[in-house]
Amino acid sequence: MPEVSAADSPSPDGLARIRATVAAHPVVVAVLAITAIGLLARFAILGSRIAHWDEARVAYWVDYTFETGRFAYNSHTHGPVIQHLSRYLFGILGPSDTTIRIPAAIIGGLLPVSALLYREHLRDVEVVILSGLLSANAVLLYYSRFMRSDLLVATFMFTAFGLFVRFHDTRRIRYLYAATVCIVLGFGSKENALLYVLTWLGAGAILLDVALYRPRNYRGGLDLVATKFAQLRSRLGAVRQQPKFYATHALGIAVVAIALFTFLFAPRGGGLDGVYHPPAGLSLWAVLGSPLQIPDLVIDTFSYVFYPGGEYFAFGDMHAVLLDLPGGPAVDATASASYLETVPYRQRLFAMGGGLLAKAPVVIAFGLVGVFYERYLAERSRTLVLFMFFAALFSLIGYPLTLSIDTGWKWNITHVVVPLAIPAAVGLGIVGRWAITAYRRHDWIDLGLSTVVLVLVTLMITITAVSGAYPPTDRSPDNPLVQYSQPADDLRPTTDRIQQVAATHAGTDVVIYDGSRAGEPYLREDPDDASKDFRPTCTDWREPLPINWYLAAYDAEAECEDSSEDLLDRIESDDPPPIVMTRDQDTTVPEEALERDYQPYSYRLRTHGSEATFYVHEDFREE
Repeated sequence: MPEVSAADSPSPDGLARIRATVAAHPVVVAVLAITAIGLLARFAILGSRIAHWDEARVAYWVDYTFETGRFAYNSHTHGPVIQHLSRYLFGILGPSDTTIRIPAAIIGGLLPVSALLYREHLRDVEVVILSGLLSANAVLLYYSRFMRSDLLVATFMFTAFGLFVRFHDTRRIRYLYAATVCIVLGFGSKENALLYVLTWLGAGAILLDVALYRPRNYRGGLDLVATKFAQLRSRLGAVRQQPKFYATHALGIAVVAIALFTFLFAPRGGGLDGVYHPPAGLSLWAVLGSPLQIPDLVIDTFSYVFYPGGEYFAFGDMHAVLLDLPGGPAVDATASASYLETVPYRQRLFAMGGGLLAKAPVVIAFGLVGVFYERYLAERSRTLVLFMFFAALFSLIGYPLTLSIDTGWKWNITHVVVPLAIPAAVGLGIVGRWAITAYRRHDWIDLGLSTVVLVLVTLMITITAVSGAYPPTDRSPDNPLVQYSQPADDLRPTTDRIQQVAATHAGTDVVIYDGSRAGEPYLREDPDDASKDFRPTCTDWREPLPINWYLAAYDAEAECEDSSEDLLDRIESDDPPPIVMTRDQDTTVPEEALERDYQPYSYRLRTHGSEATFYVHEDFREE
């Protein structure tokens, strides 16, 4: 057995420093350890699941921007943060299912660190438990391994609120700058960041009413208002004594917010025209090379994003809906009204509640315990705990009201779990303190009982998370987190074949055939019409996904056919296409002719239905 030299082993001084650090900052060390484990869980076999329809369409436009430099904010692909991050990663790692999920994995994996921002208002054991819930909850783990921006919004907005709390606790101006950056990144991740502000206002309004109705240490509500108003006047007096300091930082915060927002949303390479076929010119970087045009760029970017009634701008749609402005999005409003009529609110609410009970039972159960304890049993209720409970409650009630697709609640429950994790940490912290007290008193019965509860809770969290976030259940329709547009079958063998063919074959690699217009056609009605440059442009971008993403990622040459005679001519020619993709519902597919030289592989492109068959030519089948 090889001996370990003194040089290879930690020095006594090094071990002493480590022990001293842990002893001095046990909560910080525990939170960082939990975060590290959570990051490992998120990166484990990150690219194994085949891309969801939603992931694929965003990934396609990321690859398009990476290849062409053309970019425009489009509400169909949501905010630009994840798109910019992925685009830069494409230049380092190349396009792949793993690469597109790395931003969500990192940002979602770092969410547990935000628990430290609330440490002045939570006990040490509650801070550690909060970080554990944010790291290991099945909902948060699943969407940390998914290229979608809901978890990014939740992370940035929850962190921003924590930074505001830290500013309130310390009065250090740097927390305002950091909170501003997080708020802009939240809005730059997805449009529902606005709903976070609304839930905060709603939760604040309830707590304000409670404070005025039963004020602590005041004669009544009016006395409370008068006292707070006097404190505000005193603070404004301090502002007047240092006008330069406050004006400078107010201007600095505004500049940071405007500059970051403009950088995220400003069009590149022709803007919206640049994502149409054929594309146009212009570039953000060209404008930045002419400083006199920067103000115009800022104004145009804000107008572009918040324009009421714009077809592609969800912020503008919200603006129009909330303010009841004329010129609102007639098409979107009609579609949304139809959805609201066909899927009643009660059905959406119950579905969302059922998903929470299935995949966040610990957060739900101990969240109720925590708020009950804090509101009715604690000697002095903590505002933060009650605030976050009401914010979660408003999210649960409000998100089913938003204009969304059916089963959109599957990712919207993220916005209930994150704020509810604070009351849940308080509820579970009761058990943790019970265990700690029993250990210190050598009460082995109480220690055993509390340990059993903690072990059972840990097992429930682990089993729920692992069974929901990893294959094969991460694409199973029985998993409450899996949305309809997730392929139920593993297409990886065929997508790998497409990649190999694209790398070695000259000419057309894949032919997409659709000879029937019944059902949901793969091909566009009129491919010659000007349309978004979603290649191959002959396809209807909503239907063949996620295949279009893999064609783009692998630089595969693809064409379309809508005539069985023309398809027969191609497959019987001297240079037959290596792969032919068809719809199973298409009765015009010349199956007998294809099966003479091709091997069929059938897959479900959604959780059910939408079956497709890929015919791989015998010259290109894997040996």
